[in-house]
Amino acid sequence: MKKANILIFILIVLIIAAIFGYAIWDANRNLDEAGSVNSENVPVVNEESNITNNVDSNQINTNEVQTQPDTQAGQNVNEQTGNSTNYVGEWYISEEAYTNAERIDSIMDRREDNSISDTEFEAEMQAATNTNIVELDVDRYFQNTISFDFKLTSPAPTQREGKIDDIVVDLEGNTGTFTYTDNWGTSGNGTITLNDNSIELRLETTKAAQGALWGVEGVYTFSYKRVD
Repeated sequence: MKKANILIFILIVLIIAAIFGYAIWDANRNLDEAGSVNSENVPVVNEESNITNNVDSNQINTNEVQTQPDTQAGQNVNEQTGNSTNYVGEWYISEEAYTNAERIDSIMDRREDNSISDTEFEAEMQAATNTNIVELDVDRYFQNTISFDFKLTSPAPTQREGKIDDIVVDLEGNTGTFTYTDNWGTSGNGTITLNDNSIELRLETTKAAQGALWGVEGVYTFSYKRVD
């Protein structure tokens, strides 16, 4: 074989080897780049997962913050006046006044039933404390609203009754104002104040009814609630 042909053959072999070498090198480079890209994507996925978890955690915390005032509001329903007094029930100005009222009612019932004589009736009335009977009946107390009936009974034997019924008052703090018309037709303004273990009621006449024989005007402090 001539030297020229040998040189051409060697050159072709080197070119083919170079092409194969380059191809192998390029393939390896692409594989390395692909591996790098994949390795970079893994932390991104984890970061997105962490973000999602953080959002869910924040949503839970937000809900917890929103429910706390509701819980506190529920607790304050029974403590809106700064104390835990249960105002629903029948109130009297004192325990003694309640006892006297029960005694007078008993004497009057026995007289109506003709079970005692006039002499016995007068004797028992003299022994009893015969004064006005003042009663406050609180029907409902909930979420800054109180509803009640009030009755003022004159001393026996007349025992005239002055009444205001179904009064509903919206309170601001522990005090509320209202208007009323009693069973005699007399109109007035009222204020009710809830204190710790007591209730104050103020009634003031604004227009007296003609021919009224009794009324409810006055200032009354109720400190005894009837215990059944």
